[in-house]
Amino acid sequence: MSPLIEPVVPESIEEIRLAPRLASLRGKRVGFVDNSKLNADRFLAQVAAELVSSHGALMGPTIRKLAPKDHLSETDFAALAHCDAVVQCFGDCGTSTSISVADAVELERHEVPTVTVFSTAFAKAARRQASGRGLKNLHLAQIPHPMHTARPEQVRERAHGAVTAIVDRLTREYLDNSEGEQTAIPTTPDGDDQELFFARGWTDGLPVVPPTADKVARMIAASGRKPDDMVGPIPPRWRTATIEKIAVNAVMAGCRPEYFPVVLAAIDALLDKDCQLYGIQTATNTTSPLIIVNGPIAEELDINARGNMFGQGCRANATIGRAVQLVLRNIGGDIAGETDMATHGQAGKFSACIAEAETDSPWTPLHVDLGFAATDSTVTVIGASAPHNVFTYGCETGAEILDHLIGSMLGLGHNNIIFPTGPLLILSPEHAATLARDGFNKREIQNAVFERARIPMSRFAKRSVAGLRHRRSHWFAQAGDDEAIGVTDRPQDLTIIVGGGAGIHSLFVPTAFSFRPVTRKVLR
Repeated sequence: MSPLIEPVVPESIEEIRLAPRLASLRGKRVGFVDNSKLNADRFLAQVAAELVSSHGALMGPTIRKLAPKDHLSETDFAALAHCDAVVQCFGDCGTSTSISVADAVELERHEVPTVTVFSTAFAKAARRQASGRGLKNLHLAQIPHPMHTARPEQVRERAHGAVTAIVDRLTREYLDNSEGEQTAIPTTPDGDDQELFFARGWTDGLPVVPPTADKVARMIAASGRKPDDMVGPIPPRWRTATIEKIAVNAVMAGCRPEYFPVVLAAIDALLDKDCQLYGIQTATNTTSPLIIVNGPIAEELDINARGNMFGQGCRANATIGRAVQLVLRNIGGDIAGETDMATHGQAGKFSACIAEAETDSPWTPLHVDLGFAATDSTVTVIGASAPHNVFTYGCETGAEILDHLIGSMLGLGHNNIIFPTGPLLILSPEHAATLARDGFNKREIQNAVFERARIPMSRFAKRSVAGLRHRRSHWFAQAGDDEAIGVTDRPQDLTIIVGGGAGIHSLFVPTAFSFRPVTRKVLR
């Protein structure tokens, strides 16, 4: 057998030096970053008061983000650059942790000494992610988890308890990088390749195909590109991917060489800034990249668009989606419990690749809606949660089916309440045909969802209302409805495709993090 090629990329990160620490906070201007997490405002108010009263600090600006997933803007950095130090608060979920780490790195680059507060459940992940960005010694202060459900008096107590550590991290270089250390790579003395792959953490929990040199060469040849062509840094540890390393992971996933151009198109789309892959990867949310294939290549490769399209049994769907996930793991360093902090996760973290059933649709397919030619083959990606089944028992008309579809979106807890990405509807051929028969086209469905999929603000808790008015501020500014929250800021933000087999079922797929669906042509 030809030799095996490793699927991972060695760490090669330029180390970032911490900004010089202060001698003391007395007379120093301290800025604050409120990342809009629940109770962050209470926490920072207590910390700020104590820094001023007990340590002689001067109050600088407080930047309040629109959402924890948002990075500080250039305007924000400019305001904070005039501060002598910055306190960020706080990382108590995956996204608030990962983005706070990214902002801490940039603040230290700007030579602003920064301390970021994390809850105990996310401190290890923060150190790992900072190490991946070159900041080997992230200055952080830990507080007990959870914070979201902590009572006001607990928040004040924890803020008071964190002040000493906050002052210490701003005035003294604090060495604690133990959680960022890499463990030694184990070996298996019996020569069992599969056991070696598991021992080194190169698999997703399932056996993989050994990536022999000849198999990898055939995969690379299918791309028409050079093995050492750079594709880009892959989050969350930002290791640089080459065509060869992506090919290794595609082999391990079980891809056929002809699938490889689809894998490459998906990776390219995921790295678009509008996809927001870093947030998708590091969140406590169930969100994972969903790959949708359109155009002639879907039929050529037998990518399933019909019965059981999200299920087992189709090699193309399973292995294309799995290849992407292995790339994120082995090249990007996306590891559950270290960078991927999903509370529950979902099966899409193994693989999530489907095609649209274009010949079963009464309307134009997704890629045509997005401006591509019908003869183009494309890949569209978006951050998506697991699909929610919409069963329309007893519905005979398109209007009745639409009522059920809208009703499925009116729960309080799904992602499109807080994220304005816009949901995805996957309409079964039967539902699509009935809707079209009764005069509904995609635009009319989008308008109906925009107008009717609204939840009264009175159904939400008081603090939820305050958070929604802040994080969904575009909705309240543009929709003209101050009493309810919609699932999408604009009608066109609802994405509609046709797929699935026989049956009176469709899927509502909540989406998150991505600013919009991102599409790339498949290059062959």
